[in-house]
Amino acid sequence: MGLVPIQSITFFDDDEWGIIEELEEPIKIDLKTIFGFFKSGMGGYIAIDYNNCNKNNATLWFSNNQPRYNIDFWDVVDEWIVIGFE
Repeated sequence: MGLVPIQSITFFDDDEWGIIEELEEPIKIDLKTIFGFFKSGMGGYIAIDYNNCNKNNATLWFSNNQPRYNIDFWDVVDEWIVIGFE
């Protein structure tokens, strides 16, 4: 859990995401330009699209749940870090 080391950053287009076929609505991110920057340790990522990262814009991505778009990157990172300390 935590910030992903540069050598382990996950570009979403490089991985197979079975959840995409199961999403209730069409995916709203470009897998070719988004990468997982912070990992929950349980299949979740805070992902950043380098073409759309203004104002800390990020996506909360889970391997088994509907993504949440347009979240504030640092707000979620702060929450997840606090959860990790508990």
